[in-house]
Amino acid sequence: MPLPQSDFTASSITFRGFGQAIAQQNLPAFGQTMQEVFAATENDSLSGQQIAEIILRDPALTSSLLRVANSAGMGYAGQNKVLTVSRAVVVMGHNAIRSLCISALAVESMPENGPFRARLLAALGTALHAAVQAKDLGLRKGLRRDEAERLFLEALMGRIGELAFWCYGGEFAERVDELLKSGVSPELAEQSILGMSLLQFSHDLLRAWNLDAVIRDSAEVAVAVQLGRAAQLGWANPEARQAVLHVAALFRQSEAQTLKRLQSNAEQASQLAVVLGAGAATRWIPATPASTDEESAAQSTEPLEMRPAEPTADMALQLRMLTEMNAVAVSRKELPMLFEACLEGLHRAVGLDRCVLCLMTPTRDRLLARLGAGSGVADLRARLQLPWSATLETQLQAGSVRRFSAEQPPPDFLLQATAVHDCLMATLTVDQKIIGLFYADQQTTQRPLTAEIFDGFRRFVTQTELIVRGLPR
Repeated sequence: MPLPQSDFTASSITFRGFGQAIAQQNLPAFGQTMQEVFAATENDSLSGQQIAEIILRDPALTSSLLRVANSAGMGYAGQNKVLTVSRAVVVMGHNAIRSLCISALAVESMPENGPFRARLLAALGTALHAAVQAKDLGLRKGLRRDEAERLFLEALMGRIGELAFWCYGGEFAERVDELLKSGVSPELAEQSILGMSLLQFSHDLLRAWNLDAVIRDSAEVAVAVQLGRAAQLGWANPEARQAVLHVAALFRQSEAQTLKRLQSNAEQASQLAVVLGAGAATRWIPATPASTDEESAAQSTEPLEMRPAEPTADMALQLRMLTEMNAVAVSRKELPMLFEACLEGLHRAVGLDRCVLCLMTPTRDRLLARLGAGSGVADLRARLQLPWSATLETQLQAGSVRRFSAEQPPPDFLLQATAVHDCLMATLTVDQKIIGLFYADQQTTQRPLTAEIFDGFRRFVTQTELIVRGLPR
């Protein structure tokens, strides 16, 4: 089939405009969350609790991250199950958290169905495989773990344009697909229809999100991408063997030793895809002797622990999360992580829609909402900015945990700020001084505040105070 005659420049301009629309209209939340995750993990002054708060705003991302953290094959949590995002940040570190968040966001942004689902899954499988191989190549070259994680990100993000294209490419995708089916190489098909490669499109998307610095044209990533593409049809095909020999020469190892390590990396990439909920993509990650296509297919259909649409009370999870809170902070410098773990427990285990912690300013003249968990919490935090006064002080009693309703309304300062009658409030006291208050409600779902929920709320805020008292200054 002859290639269609097209003006490369005009085609490029047309598709570039279409690409901008994809970034701004189809994937705005994806781009925004990526920006926030990168900003939080790149900035040493931002704490782990701020990273956790970004993740907790997205229930699907929270669920994916915890599944990966607890996956035996990923080797993060060891023998102890990680129950909270706050703990996951501590156990895994900022760079690993960032890599896994971006992986999860990529999977989460993919539509369930579409005309190019197979090409989308192939791109995702190859991207995850290349990312894991790139990270391992960096480690074998003696790079620090954080530098190796950057290679993982570069390999994955370098394919973000291809993922977006097969999701939202419309007529452009149809025309490229036709050429690929006729036997035209991907490079020629992309240039003919789009006037650019999908790798260039990835750069354009990242530039639109101010994340283009991720792409550094690293040699390790180039090798890993070539390896991932060549191995799609298995390790025995000539292109894959040539790629294996190239890696073997880099590290002066035998072909057999190199192949064994590369296969182990491919197995880890497959496990990552399955845990993220994209088990179907493992078809394009070459099977190892220990993992046949049948086994991968079985893994991909196993039911995953999906996050419910709304938080629900779970006593067993409450007890485990209360126990885990003891390991989150070892000194008072880490109190924000402890507070975040408490809020996470209130939201995910107690089942509260919105939870906020207000803290006193250092000058003790204002009570400001600093941390939160749940949907719609940003608006709530904006409302809970309270000037401290003698009247307010008389309405807060050390150690109090209270439930309010229309019959027993909350104090005026709280009602005026939130316009909610059915809510929970507890003071946070440290060294016999009130330093803040916890607030929670069911405003999003309009579910009742039951006695069971109130008891769970009391458990978490009481446990938080007990832990704080026992921490060294």
